[in-house]
Amino acid sequence: MTSTTAELTLERDSAQRQHRLATAVHGLRTKAGGTDGARLLLFFGGILIPLGFVVILLGWVGASRTVNLFEQIPYAISGGMFGLALVFAGGFCYFAYWLTQLVYAARREASDTRIVLERIEELLASGAARSSVAGANGTTSSRRKVGAPAVGATDLATPTGTMFHEVNCPAVAGREGLREVSGTEDGLTPCKICEPLAT
Repeated sequence: MTSTTAELTLERDSAQRQHRLATAVHGLRTKAGGTDGARLLLFFGGILIPLGFVVILLGWVGASRTVNLFEQIPYAISGGMFGLALVFAGGFCYFAYWLTQLVYAARREASDTRIVLERIEELLASGAARSSVAGANGTTSSRRKVGAPAVGATDLATPTGTMFHEVNCPAVAGREGLREVSGTEDGLTPCKICEPLAT
C-alpha cells in the first residue's frame, strides 16, 4: 500500500515537471518563431537607405546625359526626390529601431527591479514573522532577537529620525551625530533592515 502511494506521488510530480517543461519550451518556440518588429525595422532601414542613394545616383546620371531642362526635370523628380524620400524612410526605420531597443531595455530594468523589490519584501516579511514568533514563544523580548546586543545595550537613532537601529545596522554605519535611545520612546519604530540582521 505504501509503495503504491509513493508511486502515485512520483507519477504526479513527474507529470507536473513535464507540464512545466512543455510550457517553457512552448514559450521559447513562440518567441523564436515569431517575427520581431524591431529586427524588421532594422532590416527595412538597411535596405531603404542604400536603395535611396542608388536611386539618387541613377537620377543624377540620367539628368547629366542631357542639356535640355525639360528632360532633366523628370530625372530630378523621380531620382532625386524619390531617392531622398527612401533615405529619410530608412533613417526613420533606424530611429524607430533605436527607440524600440530603449523601450525593451527599460522594460528589462523595470522587471529586474520588481524582482529585487519582491525579494527584499519577502526577506523583510520573513524577518518580521520570525520576530513575532520568537516574541510569542517568550524566547526573546518583543524587540530583541538571538544574537542581538544584550539587554541594557543602547540603540541608535538620527537626531530627527523616527526609527531606532541596532549598533551594527548598515543604515547608520559611519554616520555622525547619532543619539542613543533605549527603543521604548514614543514615536520610535524598529528599523526593518537591522531586524533581520540580528537573527
